[in-house]
Amino acid sequence: MKNIKLLQGFTEHLNRNLFLYAITLLFMCIGIVIGVYSVKYMDVSVKTELIKFLMSCSDNLNSESIDKKYILYNALKNNFSIMLIIWFLGLTLLGSPLILVVDIIKGYTIGFTSSIIISGFGTKGVLLNLLAIFPQNLIYLPCIIISSVVAIEFSLSLLKNKSINRESNLIQIISYSSIYAFLVIIMILGVIIEIYFTPNMLKILV
Repeated sequence: MKNIKLLQGFTEHLNRNLFLYAITLLFMCIGIVIGVYSVKYMDVSVKTELIKFLMSCSDNLNSESIDKKYILYNALKNNFSIMLIIWFLGLTLLGSPLILVVDIIKGYTIGFTSSIIISGFGTKGVLLNLLAIFPQNLIYLPCIIISSVVAIEFSLSLLKNKSINRESNLIQIISYSSIYAFLVIIMILGVIIEIYFTPNMLKILV
């Protein structure tokens, strides 16, 4: 019963915010395209150094044990910090444009990383992206997109309803924050994949 209500609530939210989802997805894709083209038109010497660094990292994969604490730290820093920033911007009256900028930056990092891996490893780089980079992002990206739309919606509602009393605002903020808590729990699955699945796939492919 709870699952049905949750699904109905999300369906209503999706129908109500189709335009915001389209805009958010568009900005994410713009970031990805910018990331890909920044690698394509990057200075040859800088690009070569980056590829050499990737090669050296891949050579060390089989000879060194995987530092799971380091991977955990980076997963939390790179993804949960974005969620925190988006959550905070949603609490501000003019946070909507900045949230879209954050989406562009996230898209850029994905586009840049994927493109440099393909440049360095060729066909094997495509496999690396599909099997070692994308799995966790299949969880991270929907969570970030949903959180962006929820934050933009909340920010716009604050802008429209400036006169609402503090008690009502507090209830709204608690409800708004609970959505983020739920998304963070889902993102933990992505962290588990990044810690246990991705390193092993990298070892096999490299």
